[in-house]
Amino acid sequence: MSPSAAWTLYERLLFDEELREAFAADRDSVLHQHGLAEVDRARFCAMSLAGLQADAEGRRRYLMAALCRPYPLSAAAIGADNPRALSRFLSGPALFLPLAERSARFGDHLSTLLDTLEDHIPEVAGRLIRAVLSVERALVDNAAALRAAAGRGEAPGPPSPPSSAQLKRGRVRLPPYLLVAELPAPTELVRAALGGVGPEDVFPKLEAGQVSRDRLITVARAEEQPVTLLCRGVVSGQSHERAGAGGLSPLVDVKHLRVELAGRQGPLIQSLQEEPTLKELPPAREALMRRLIEAGVVELTR
Repeated sequence: MSPSAAWTLYERLLFDEELREAFAADRDSVLHQHGLAEVDRARFCAMSLAGLQADAEGRRRYLMAALCRPYPLSAAAIGADNPRALSRFLSGPALFLPLAERSARFGDHLSTLLDTLEDHIPEVAGRLIRAVLSVERALVDNAAALRAAAGRGEAPGPPSPPSSAQLKRGRVRLPPYLLVAELPAPTELVRAALGGVGPEDVFPKLEAGQVSRDRLITVARAEEQPVTLLCRGVVSGQSHERAGAGGLSPLVDVKHLRVELAGRQGPLIQSLQEEPTLKELPPAREALMRRLIEAGVVELTR
């Protein structure tokens, strides 16, 4: 058996908790099932279970923090009473996929967990969580599309402030990589209900038992405060890191410019398909468009 087979088993022991428990209970049986060579079997038999567990826990926390980062609100809401359910993703083959695909598959994992969770929480809470998950998953897909475009030299950078000529004669239009979604509650209200979690601390807070779903259920049961979310993806920076064999691996930083508008603003956004000039708009709508232009989520033609 090749050394790679031994490493494959070690990887599985690191990320598959059930296999690790079976290994701790009966090493010979696990090693026999994987058909390792005698020299490899000897190494595994001499392995410290405490060291294996410490290595596995460190890697699990690191990977789960990274996986939850694009899904701070939905991961917090879904994993509030059982963060270990989120970690089951690590035992599947999707863990070893390229980053963009792995992030998308983790979104699928969250959706599957939510399917089960919805049997135990109020229906309105399930709808709220699913709406939030849908937005976060769309942002993951948008970021992946932007990184792919950057690889082709086609991705847009941050928008520039419009010139005076654009403000006078330019037409308002929806830019590429813009996501528009409606949510039943403002994202900051959802975030506050989940203990103020953010991308950098969502999984540590889950592990520490600092996230409760009760306040989120209260928010979901209250009268709806719908918002329309506009998120425009841009490439905020590109660099390289050292890869294997002395090569360089590209790093593309993606940022989403965001604005939340009170109410369901689908008709307003749809009206921009006609690309009006600012002067063609009623005063209140012109003021709103100027705000959205300043925030970078809509743009003016040249």
